[in-house]
Amino acid sequence: MAGNEAAQARTNRRIAWVSLLLFVPCFFGAFLVGEGLISLLGYEVGDSVRPPIWAAMVATVPALVVFALPLWPTWVFGRRAGDRKAMIPFWIEAVLVTVFVVLNTVPLGQ
Repeated sequence: MAGNEAAQARTNRRIAWVSLLLFVPCFFGAFLVGEGLISLLGYEVGDSVRPPIWAAMVATVPALVVFALPLWPTWVFGRRAGDRKAMIPFWIEAVLVTVFVVLNTVPLGQ
């Protein structure tokens, strides 16, 4: 039985690392959602006129949620592995999401 648990832990650890690849489609999805929503609200993307803060928030928050989606499977499989090293992918993702959030929300206040 111990061998089966070790194999399951290895599988969960591997899935946690592979889930980092979810950032690629989620990155593009976040831009599609954010730019799509701002366009639906009637503002041109990249225009010299900045949209109001409420419109920027309506477009930014869902985009950030889409970008953060890979955190969930990485957390789940990292915890299931039962090994602290299996949580490394989660912390890598958490740093990436934090940087993405800062880069996308700080300009809103300017």
